[in-house]
Amino acid sequence: MGSTHQLLVLSPDSAILQAVSSSASSLGHDMLSARSPAEAQRALSRVQVGLICLDSVIPESELEELWRWLASDRRRSTPPIVLMAPSSAIAVASTLPSFFRRKRDGLVTKPIDTASLAREIARVLDERSGEEAGGLLRVGSVSLDRTSQQILFDRGATIDLTPTELRLVDALMECAGEYLATDMLLRQVWHFPPETGGAEIVRAHVSNIRRKLRARGEDPQLLRTIPYRGYAFVETSQ
Repeated sequence: MGSTHQLLVLSPDSAILQAVSSSASSLGHDMLSARSPAEAQRALSRVQVGLICLDSVIPESELEELWRWLASDRRRSTPPIVLMAPSSAIAVASTLPSFFRRKRDGLVTKPIDTASLAREIARVLDERSGEEAGGLLRVGSVSLDRTSQQILFDRGATIDLTPTELRLVDALMECAGEYLATDMLLRQVWHFPPETGGAEIVRAHVSNIRRKLRARGEDPQLLRTIPYRGYAFVETSQ
């Protein structure tokens, strides 16, 4: 048995609350429950949790608001999530919350199978523990050191990042190969409400990072732009 974690489940559904409680107990973890984002915020203001189980029945706008509040507190790390949603929603990436990251978070289909949920919770927590131990996010031959705020290359080059650049590269590397829309990045990195903030903010920061990559002899197109689709971290074979 690994370390004991405090989990939070956010759902108005008693059956889901019971399923998460059963899964958490089987893994030796403690659980807090909240039936609304307001209850979740009160709980999270008191306790640092290792993982949040989110029910997709909660309106996305309310989940986004809760996540902006959580991410704005730089004193604590943002926990991974396990999203519980119908299989039809999971199949369409655009229906997932903007803060959902495939490399960090987990997905479980409803109706909930407690054994499957327990396996996904264990997997996400194990991967999180491994990341925190090394402080690194790795894609191919490129690593992001969150502790030193640097991009590291196996060839030896290092790129220093500002805190905002770090969050931007982190978001793109977490979804390596996938294009993230400008509006999603504005919400995820800068915590703007939906359809606010300017695209020029993202363009300027991407341009600055590319300039740093070019100065170190690395491919600036690690950060790829596709008009009308967004930005992606794409490792090249340079």
